[in-house]
Amino acid sequence: MKQERQRGRRPIDFEAGKRRAQMLRSMKKLLENASEEEFVEAIRAAGLRAGSLEFLEAMRIWREYQS
Repeated sequence: MKQERQRGRRPIDFEAGKRRAQMLRSMKKLLENASEEEFVEAIRAAGLRAGSLEFLEAMRIWREYQS
């Protein structure tokens, strides 16, 4: 019966959720306090490459937040 109840469910990764929450808190601080250069350094360190859609979207959000 336990196998039947578990079928179709993915295991929950609590550590991944904690890491994501911490990253979002860090990005929020950057949005509020960082210069554009600091923000670019941080998002590059997070793995976004310059020119990628995610990078451009992050920059758009940062610039919109600064206005």
